[in-house]
Amino acid sequence: MTEPLVRDDIVGLLDQLGSDRDEDVLEAARQLHARITAAGVSWEELLASDDQDAEEVHGGGAGHAGNSEPHEPLAEDAETPAETGGDNAPSLLLIDKMLAKPDISEDFRGELEGYKADMAAGEFEDGDRRYIRALYERLS
Repeated sequence: MTEPLVRDDIVGLLDQLGSDRDEDVLEAARQLHARITAAGVSWEELLASDDQDAEEVHGGGAGHAGNSEPHEPLAEDAETPAETGGDNAPSLLLIDKMLAKPDISEDFRGELEGYKADMAAGEFEDGDRRYIRALYERLS
């Protein structure tokens, strides 16, 4: 399973790229590359504009669910308790919606099923909840 990206960590590393010390800049660049690679995304995917079609960005490749359905807004806000504190129901609903799409790859299907297994094992955390929500919003 891939490592989810933590936005604040990535922003912090990007800020370090402006350091006057070359060692700090090089270390930040290496950490950024390592984290993006561990997350299983490309820079193109990460930096794609919101109005680009997911199919154009992802190329229909493994692990991505390119589709052109209209975005379905989420009921809960990013700051609501449904995102934190161990309530997996909203995340499970989003996972099931993504799994219901016929055009997702087997790799992506496996990743989503892995998150469901993590929930069942009690290993699904707040960072996973935020990742699932961001993933759903990105692919919708």
